[in-house]
Formats: sequence, structure tokens, C-alpha cells
Amino acid sequence: MERELDDLLHCPCPSCGAQLQYNAEKEAMACNHCGYTEKLVLGKDRIEEIDWTQARTDSKHTVERRLFTCQRCGAKTTVNYDTPTITCGFCGSTNVNPDATKTRLFEPQGIVPFKISRTQATESFKNWIGQSIWAPNDLKNLARVDTLHGIYIPFWTYDVQTHSEWEGEAGTYYYVNEQFRDQNGNVQSRQVRQTRWTYRNGTHQQFFDDILILASRQLPQQTIQKVYPFLLENVVNYEPRVMLGWESEVYKIDPQEGFSVAKKIVDDRIESACAELLADDTYRNLEVQTEYSDQTFKHLVLPLWICAYQYNGKTYQFLINGQTGSISGNRPVSVWKVLLAVLAFIGLVILFSVLGGR
Repeated sequence: MERELDDLLHCPCPSCGAQLQYNAEKEAMACNHCGYTEKLVLGKDRIEEIDWTQARTDSKHTVERRLFTCQRCGAKTTVNYDTPTITCGFCGSTNVNPDATKTRLFEPQGIVPFKISRTQATESFKNWIGQSIWAPNDLKNLARVDTLHGIYIPFWTYDVQTHSEWEGEAGTYYYVNEQFRDQNGNVQSRQVRQTRWTYRNGTHQQFFDDILILASRQLPQQTIQKVYPFLLENVVNYEPRVMLGWESEVYKIDPQEGFSVAKKIVDDRIESACAELLADDTYRNLEVQTEYSDQTFKHLVLPLWICAYQYNGKTYQFLINGQTGSISGNRPVSVWKVLLAVLAFIGLVILFSVLGGR
């Protein structure tokens, strides 16, 4: 059923009338004004795989959304709380078009609620910032969190059944004795490795479940992979109230483009599997033909803290997985520490050279 989301964005506190927001620490709706909390019952019964063949003609999985566009980086987000100014969580710009536009998009089938709160994210940053041996000594004391945005990031997951036919040449190593003359002219014998090639073919069937593909263009796939994994077994029914108090990006990579990325992952895994079936000691000329069936997908939104901190007038970015707390980002490097390490290495090389020459 097509639904309007606008009516779901206001959730008044039954105690004082203020707006409820989802609290990650309490894992409940909470009122910041009077302290009222309300647990949400989040099941899994509505997490539905969408048949690939019906995706373009079936509108029951779509919903109309209000989008805000950043004028600097082009990010499109929904802001699920009342605020006089909107700050882009990706580039930090406040130059965000306040006039929302409406568009119809696939509604998420599932969500992983934030479990890492703002306070916990800040503590994770403090622990992480001092872990690098190459970081300046004063980094932990002087680094200050500049921006901390909790954003639900769009993803696709894909399921597909595959049937592959493969053929190639399997290589088996064997050894032969070979005679040669050494530098003194004496005849010597040695073993030389040869390869015996044998043509082979066969079939391979494999089902792929929940291949996770980022649906955002604001974050490179290789960047967000550094805070993987997301524990998809904890995905629950999509519940708009869980997003109250948080930002959420809408997908820019549509299901078809996302499947092209997933298909490359599938093909690489199939080729590796077929190579194992073909090879003895080695292989060559492997060719694989694959048929795809039972293709389904679903839309998920997953929690991510997009953060930045200041040190010596420069801005450094880092990410925190909003479910697991895994953190990755950029840290400044102390030139003096690197220089001392290089000098110490050179000194050791010289010392061993002197000792070895005695």
C-alpha cells in the first residue's frame, strides 16, 4: 500500500506534548523534555524480498518522501525532526535547500536501529584517537569533535540463484631429471618442474543471500566497508518512528545499478569456486557461463555516525558503525615520529653491517 510519510513525522509525547525521538541508549522512544519513554515492539514479519521482475511495475513498495538537497555536495536527505537550520551530514554545509521536494521512492523493508548513542560515539572517538603510534603526542588532548551526525544510510541486499557451466585446463605438476654442467664443467643432475594440462568441464550451482550493496553516492563503498560488518540478522521491520531524531539519506543508486555491482561480486565468487573445481595444482583458460534466476532484492537503512574533528586547524573525518561501534578514519601523522623511526632503522642497518663485517 502506498503511504504518505509526512503524517508519521510527528510523534507527540503523551505526557507533555513535546516531540518524541528514538533514543539509542534506551532503545526506545524518549522525550527529552519530561523523560517519558516508550518501548517499540519491532518484529521481523514485514521484511519482504521484492521479486526482480515486478520491481518496475509494482508500486505497493513505494512511498512519497520529502527530500532536502544540499547545495554544496548534492546529498539528498530526509530530516525527521523539527529544526530551524539543516546541516548536511556529509560535507557540513548549512547551505541546504529548506524547501523540501516530494518524490516517490522504494520504501525500506527493514532497518537496524541505532545502538551507539552520541555519547558512546564520542567516547569511541576518544579511545580511537590515541591508538596510533604515529599520531602526535598531543593529539588525544587537542583533538576536538567538530561534527557528529547520526545518519541512516541506504543499502540494497540481493538474493540470486545461479547455475554455471565451466570449462578449462587443469594443470598437474610433475618433475623430470635434467643434466647440466656446473661452473667447473662437471655434469650435475637436477629436477625440473613440468606441467601436464588436461581439459575439464563441469557445472556449479550456488545461491547467494543478502549481498549488501551501498545505495549512496556520498560515501565510497571502500570507505564504508572499513566499518563493516553490519549484523543483518538483527534487521527488524522498517518503522518510521525509529528514525525520529535522526537524519536519513535516500538512495541515489537505484536497484538496477545496485544489482550490477552485486553481479560483479557474484561473478567473482563463482569464478573462484569454479577455479577450485577445475584446478589440480594450477589451471588456465577458465571460461564460465552463468544463468541467474530467483532474483530478489530489498531496501534497508543502516545506522552510521559521520564525524569530523579538528586538529591544528585541519579537519579530519571518521566513521562509526551505529550498530557495532566499529570505527575508521583519518589521523594526522607526526613527522618527527616517522623521522626518528627512519633514523633508528638506518642506525640498526649500519650496526648490523659493522658487526657482520668483523
